[in-house]
Amino acid sequence: MAKRATKNGSSSQTSKHQDKHISPGGWMPWIPVALAVLVFATGLTNNILGVDDHTATLNNPAVKNFELFGSFNLGMYAPVTWAGYAIAYTLGGESPFLYHLLSLVVHALNVWLVYHLLLRLSGRAQVAFGVALIFAIHPVQVESVAWIAGFSTPLFALFYLLACDRYLHYRDAPSRTDQYWLALLFFVLACLAKSAAVTLPLTLLVLDWWRKPQMDRSRQILGYLPFFGVALGFGLLTIYSREQAMLALEYNSTPLSLTERALVLGYTPVFYWIKILLPTSFNIYYSFDKINGQLPWTYTVAPVLLAVVLFLAWRSREKAPWAWRGLVFYFTTIVVMLPFRSLGTFEMCADHYNYLPIIGFALLLVEGWYWLRERYPGINGFLQFAGFAWCIALVLLSFMQVRVWKDTITVVTNAINNGYTQNGMMYSARGKEWGSQGNIQAAIQDFSKALEINPNLTEAYKYRGGLFGVGKQYDRSLDDFNKFLEQVPDDPEILYNRALTCINLQRYPEALADLNRTIELAPDFIRAYRARSNVRQILGDTTGGAADLQEYGRRGGQ
Repeated sequence: MAKRATKNGSSSQTSKHQDKHISPGGWMPWIPVALAVLVFATGLTNNILGVDDHTATLNNPAVKNFELFGSFNLGMYAPVTWAGYAIAYTLGGESPFLYHLLSLVVHALNVWLVYHLLLRLSGRAQVAFGVALIFAIHPVQVESVAWIAGFSTPLFALFYLLACDRYLHYRDAPSRTDQYWLALLFFVLACLAKSAAVTLPLTLLVLDWWRKPQMDRSRQILGYLPFFGVALGFGLLTIYSREQAMLALEYNSTPLSLTERALVLGYTPVFYWIKILLPTSFNIYYSFDKINGQLPWTYTVAPVLLAVVLFLAWRSREKAPWAWRGLVFYFTTIVVMLPFRSLGTFEMCADHYNYLPIIGFALLLVEGWYWLRERYPGINGFLQFAGFAWCIALVLLSFMQVRVWKDTITVVTNAINNGYTQNGMMYSARGKEWGSQGNIQAAIQDFSKALEINPNLTEAYKYRGGLFGVGKQYDRSLDDFNKFLEQVPDDPEILYNRALTCINLQRYPEALADLNRTIELAPDFIRAYRARSNVRQILGDTTGGAADLQEYGRRGGQ
């Protein structure tokens, strides 16, 4: 690469220095890649979960019909992610193997990209290796890679990292405008995979601050504008899509005051950092629970600790720039996932939010480890042992965490056992899974526990009522259906089910009223015509019964 001229006409040696930074690294990047494959290959036989997986894939029209651009799913607009699912579905149908394989391949690619990004930024192969290793095998990554519905996270990260890579190439050689446009294209693809990618313009600012490229200031600022424009557009689209999805969801989060929201906001990064340092008790869901109407004392202490860490990193930014850089990278990549506000039942706190931000925190850990070894040579042996032991623990804990995600029962039970019930919704989710497996008793027990925790969990009445009906406990079934229909009076399926329950209880006029309403709401509900025909016959309306039976046959009933 040729030398560049600075503003005062002198030549810069930066290019030569950068060429050393971006050397391939030989075998070093392949070790974390291989470990990532080894760890996550154990999850290739995991099932499709009953927690969002079916909604994201098999029940998603974008996947089954390749209708990628016309709708939202799970509060997201992610056609690139859906295209990945569609390919897996086309090749493997309802088998979970290809979905898991796709996530594994993308994660392995990301590990390789992280190594080369950190090699370019730090100029130290051992630092790049350490960061890539933590990124590859940390248990906090398991949710993103082992959960089929979490595939959007490693996929958007792939395009995000590619955008960073091309952008740095452009900054090293500003005449290569093709690299700039490639970076912008990858950014758009990242946003179309998951809207969390909107943080990229902030990350580009950090990269420029870190590398200090020699470029005309006005040109540098103009270069940011398209990225911020894309981020704004996708940000507004995400707010709209989440609010639309919220309309169809039950709101079960505990309301927080402005002060409590500030405490939660300060608590969340510290909570994540403790999880990264002490990687145990990972869950599909975390809640901010009050005790006697108040948040625990840890929520008050955590923001103070956060402020102290940030202050110390800022004060030492000249002597230990890696600490401030790591923290800034962490916050720029996670900022839109912090709980400034909540939309419906969407998580305010989740492991997969750390998939990219862990790069920044891992940089702080790795650089800090080397700094301690240089500063305190007398304990170098202990530090080496502690570092290696921690990495071995990461591998073992990740193996265990991948197995937690093997099916719906294990992943939900894991959260319940760790004290996170999502205001009863975890019991409800497990109850639905037990019901689908035919374990009626276990399902009823879980739905009952969910309603004990949260009597307003309307959905649980619906499912428990159906299970009581299967078990011929018709009085209890009717009671549950009544409670559900008090909140959702125009659900044709449940009106029909309540009608069947009334038939079994020989309450025929009530059954007829429910079947009339079912057909009024859903004229194509074929089974309702057959059921109403029988009820009318019993009540002596033979003409009406015959008409319903004829309509049943005309609509395709057999």
